[in-house]
Amino acid sequence: MTVTIAEWEAAGWTREKLYEFWESDNRGMQEHAFTRHFHLTEEKLQQWWPLVDVREICLKLCVIYATVEIAFPRELAQYLWFKWFRKGETPCRFGNFFARFVGSYRPESPKTVPELLEAHRRICAQVLLRQVTLDAVDIQPTRPTTVDDRVESPHENHENYRLEAIFHAVFLIMDTLPPLNSAANRSSRDREFAAATSVLLVRTGEFRDLRTGPVDFAPIDAVSEEIDGNKDLRRIALGDAVDFILDLHSQNSDVPLQHV
Repeated sequence: MTVTIAEWEAAGWTREKLYEFWESDNRGMQEHAFTRHFHLTEEKLQQWWPLVDVREICLKLCVIYATVEIAFPRELAQYLWFKWFRKGETPCRFGNFFARFVGSYRPESPKTVPELLEAHRRICAQVLLRQVTLDAVDIQPTRPTTVDDRVESPHENHENYRLEAIFHAVFLIMDTLPPLNSAANRSSRDREFAAATSVLLVRTGEFRDLRTGPVDFAPIDAVSEEIDGNKDLRRIALGDAVDFILDLHSQNSDVPLQHV
């Protein structure tokens, strides 16, 4: 059961203070998640994930699989927040964000596009299976009673353990070391370096829940390059990929996201 704004206000929170708290809390949560990201391995894929891991996948527009270790995960999160968040417009609760950052650069990690495509499908399948089992958790006898306790309870907000429709359809692979890894480049230009980082944009072929139907790469033809004749794979700058995914999400969401 979601704690309503009216309940927060009854507990002494003003609406403005509440929104500021959600924004600050979620931004810090995402920066931490990028810095302390989990590592994808075959062993991890075979496990039944704890709810905390499932929650960090949910309500994200996509996954960024890093097949090389990068030195700027916090700056990357900050750049994506700058692109994704609009004060007073972007819903900001329950850990929603543009992307979940996943390390896939260990020797035992999947690294090729086919391997990551299969891993992505298995991750989506696990989250969907967990949605079925969460109702059983709700009937457990111990129930929190106060507003503050309910927010953090694993018994609450299960309707938010879901994947965005676009999450199934596309993902990003960060497979090159960006200029930002150089200490000389760690400056106020961090956003420029992050935006220019070369990534792979992968189209999975899954589009059942997209109102717009199959993902069309035509809008990015001028700023991307097809790789090895694979029509589902594009080399593209991260900034352009983010804009494309935000636009696609806006077309398939009742709450469009705006970007700059």
